[in-house]
Amino acid sequence: MNPYAKSGKAYKAAAVTTEDQGALILMLYDGAIRFCKTAQLKHKKGDIEGVHNNLVKAKDIVSELLSSLDPEKGGDIGQNLNNLYIYIFNKLIDANVQKDMAILAEAEDLLIEMREGWRGITKKVTSITPKFNQSAAVKPVSFKG
Repeated sequence: MNPYAKSGKAYKAAAVTTEDQGALILMLYDGAIRFCKTAQLKHKKGDIEGVHNNLVKAKDIVSELLSSLDPEKGGDIGQNLNNLYIYIFNKLIDANVQKDMAILAEAEDLLIEMREGWRGITKKVTSITPKFNQSAAVKPVSFKG
């Protein structure tokens, strides 16, 4: 086994546990898109098993996005996201069963568009969130008992 594999996995695990929720959702979108692209490359090479494995991984990520969503709290937006995730999930299944890259391209395009929308939202949130000012004076705390 590659000695760096464990450290790479540990680094990824640490990154996931320390990222905020917005960044984690972006990571999920990135993963689903990456698996869709890899499935398309595997299809071009005639690797049917590789197509299947990558589409299952993309589908699992969409399933995770779907299960983490609370449509009732999200109102209309939450319900629309729920419906969109279900649509993409079904497209990934269809693409896998039929090995149809046009269906996969539609699912991937939707994931890319949703990722860009989410990236825009997280940029706005981080731009209005106050940053910790490290140059500000820190007052000592004294405890008297």
